[in-house]
Order: sequence, then structure tokens, then C-alpha cells
Amino acid sequence: MRKSVWCAAILFGFLCLVSNAVISQDNIQGKWEAKKMDGKVQFHMRIIQKREFGDWQFSRNFQKSDFEGFEWGKMASFRLVREAGTLVFDGELSEESGSGSFIFHPNSEFGDFLEGKGFDEVEEKDMLMLCLSNITRKYIDALFALGYSDISFSKLISFVIHDVSIDFIKGIHAQGYRDITPSKLISFSIHDVTVDFIQELNSLGYDDLAPSKLISFSIHDVTSEYVKELNSLGYKNIDPSSLISFRIHDVEPGFVRGLRELGYEDISSSKLISFAIHDVTVDFVKDVQSIGYKDIAPSDLISFRIHDVDRKFIESMNEKWEKKLTPSKIISLKIHEY
Repeated sequence: MRKSVWCAAILFGFLCLVSNAVISQDNIQGKWEAKKMDGKVQFHMRIIQKREFGDWQFSRNFQKSDFEGFEWGKMASFRLVREAGTLVFDGELSEESGSGSFIFHPNSEFGDFLEGKGFDEVEEKDMLMLCLSNITRKYIDALFALGYSDISFSKLISFVIHDVSIDFIKGIHAQGYRDITPSKLISFSIHDVTVDFIQELNSLGYDDLAPSKLISFSIHDVTSEYVKELNSLGYKNIDPSSLISFRIHDVEPGFVRGLRELGYEDISSSKLISFAIHDVTVDFVKDVQSIGYKDIAPSDLISFRIHDVDRKFIESMNEKWEKKLTPSKIISLKIHEY
């Protein structure tokens, strides 16, 4: 009788192990590689045995302290424990690098929390990304409280990848951008549209810029310092689109200053942009002025460049006609291939 009970107990334990093994086969598994870099752990992971993932790969730098049991120079058996689940790593670590395999165990309680927040059909791959991105209940609750209750999984992960913290969002909201979309918040963070950046522009009169304009300002390096330099040269209250065009076409303060020294103090913003587009440089203007054309209109200088009128051509036409020709006449002669 005792033997039968003992055998039954062994059989039950074996069945439990088989059952657990079957379950573990459904979990996400893959390979990992790690390198020591600048005091951090540069991690690269790829999934195997999951066709629906395709060629899934993930790379990120972690702190050594993010892991439990991670030690360089030892056989690798360590874990990454997050609210969304636990990644278990096995393999080998040298003093500088390592590799091995991993398996992900999602946290079903966190999955229930997500479903309670309205995230339908939470999949294991979603849980893995939430785990790697270290997305917590506290973070999600705070996002909901700030009005982002309809945020998608992809945006949620992008928020963490691009450091869209709760404090960052609150700071942007405090500048008057309470209805800013998740996509714009991500772009703000990617392109360093910070609270300081916004406040500095506000102090210069740019206090009602659309999020897209702020992003363009940052992308094209329209900084408060740049605006201040233009202001000092007489270009105040330039419209935002023109400022962006200035930067795109290299209308730099030094260029404006050089033109002012040659007598062009009141050129419009659009003309400055045209100067830059058509390569009406300070040296070109000096060249034209050196042969007696000191008061030539900006539009004529642009036409000179468009039609490839240079100092040599002007001198040759004046010599041929035995007088100083007007800019319009010179352009006409060039057009008609004299």
C-alpha cells in the first residue's frame, strides 16, 4: 500500500514537471549577447521558435544593477525582474562580454491590470516589450490621470524608450500644451523640445507656437541665441516659417552683418532667403560693387545670379557698349546670349 502511494506521488510529480515543461515551451525564448560598454551592459536579444515575431531583435543599454545575479566573468544565470514579467538568462559571461539563451515569463497579474485599464487582447510579445521598457502600474496610472487613457501599446513603449517621463509631460502641459498628442510628445523628447527651450522662445515673443513648429525649430536649430542675434541686426518679430527657412538656407547672422556693411540694411526676410538660395554671397556683392554697381537692387543681384551674370560679363558688356549699362540691360543681354 505504501509503495503504491509512493509511486502515485512520484507519478503526480512527474506529470507536474511535464505540464510545466509544456507551458514553458509556449513562453518566448531566444538568444542574447552582452558587452561591457562605458560602465553599462549593452544588450542584444533575438527571439527564436516564434514565427509570428518574424525577425525580432532588441538592443538596449542596461545598468548592471538592473539584473539580479549578473556578474562579469562567471557562468551566466541571472534575471531581469519587472512588473510585466521576468526574463531568465543562462549562458556564460567573460570579463567583457557574454552570450546565451533566455526565456520570458509574463506576469499574469500585470496582464489583468492592463486589461482592467482597457488594453484588449494583451499578447505575450506585448508583455515582453513592456518588461524590457520597464513600464509600471504607477507610470500607466499617471498617464491616465494626465488624460492619456487611450494610449496604444506602441506609443506606451515609445514613451519609455524616448524618456517621455511623467515630469516631462507635466512640464509641457504647464507651458500651455495640455492637448498635445502622444506622437508629438515623443517628437518633443526626440528633438529636445524641452520646457527651457519653450520658455526661452516665449521670452522672445514666440509664445504661441504650434507643437509642429517647435519641433521644426529644434530640428533646424532655431534657438533663442540665433533669434537674439537676428534681433540685434534689426530682424525682429520674424515669422516662425521664415526663421526656419533662414536656418534651412544658411541665412546666418554673419551673412546678414556682411550685407549690412555693404549698405543692404533693410533687405526683407524673403529677399535674404532668396540671396542664400541663389548664392548671392557677400563676396559676390563686393565683386559687383567694385566695378561701380554699389546701389544695385536686391532683386537685380538675385537675377544676376539666376542668369549667371558675373563681374567678367558685366565688364565685357560695358566695354562693348562703351558705357555703364543698367542691371536690367545687362540681364537682358545675358538672356539673349550677347
